[in-house]
Amino acid sequence: MSMRLVCSLVLCIIVCHATLTFGQELPALAKHNRWVTSTQFNGDGSQLVTTGGESLLYRPGDVRLWNPKDGSQIAALEGHTAAVWSAAISADGQSLVTSAYDGKVIVWDVGGKKPKTILDKHKGWVRSVALTPDAKHFATAGEDGTVIVWVTETAAEHKSLKAHESAVYQVAFSPDGQTLASAGTDKLAKLWDWNAGTEKAKLEGHTDSVWTVAFRPDGQMLATAGADKKIKLRDAQGAEQGMLEGHKDWVSAVAFSKDGSLLASASHDRTVKLWSVAEKKELHTFGGYTSSVWSVAFSPDGQTLATGSHKDGIKLWKVGDKMEVFMKK
Repeated sequence: MSMRLVCSLVLCIIVCHATLTFGQELPALAKHNRWVTSTQFNGDGSQLVTTGGESLLYRPGDVRLWNPKDGSQIAALEGHTAAVWSAAISADGQSLVTSAYDGKVIVWDVGGKKPKTILDKHKGWVRSVALTPDAKHFATAGEDGTVIVWVTETAAEHKSLKAHESAVYQVAFSPDGQTLASAGTDKLAKLWDWNAGTEKAKLEGHTDSVWTVAFRPDGQMLATAGADKKIKLRDAQGAEQGMLEGHKDWVSAVAFSKDGSLLASASHDRTVKLWSVAEKKELHTFGGYTSSVWSVAFSPDGQTLATGSHKDGIKLWKVGDKMEVFMKK
């Protein structure tokens, strides 16, 4: 065997080994390519919870906890038998509630990494769950048009609201915990005094299903968006204060930064957009997605965006330099 051939073989082995080593060193988060339908950080940003699966029915859904700093997986929680659509985690990371396509809602024993209580009150898909800021109550949004508020500790039903004429896509509590917002396929969002069980305001103006609603951290503004591709900014009473346009397909999720200056939006047009709230203009488009983007969340420090999509799994973006944190290739 010639020296040149030997050198070539050695070089090939080194390159192949380096490639394999690099592949092995990819963070687990970067290699997660299943459906990711929701993303949410805990209060100090040390945990990221994601939900999803690989089909609506017939296969177990995903509930995963990640370390967003290094991309390692903290836990994979087993209990849902169908795709998991939503999660709500408390600031201290000790309370976690998830909902799934099969209508089940699970309250988790986070420390024991197992279900604590499984609820089956809704008829059909439960698309959204939300915790009050103090984590003492949580709300669930059903395809049956109802919103149910529960006591977290006991999983007892506190209040049931006939919220919308058709499916409720999302619920969100105001920062002071006094108001619950709901978004539905009847083209409406609503504000509720959830403790009294009464409607406070009906938010009109969308021309198609409202998919998402989010409060600004100061509680003085909220955003609604949906299938009409528009994002509406509203005051705390629900009056429209402006509109953000630019997405070319349904807007599936919106989230405010902690200081309220930025809004991020996820869309079925395979993009995530960053907006200036004060100027009501687009600042940046995060691209590179090959499928619909379903969820978006800011880290508590506002420096990172977490997104989930149909085929591209989880992506973390640096808000400042607009770069992806963990490249998948």
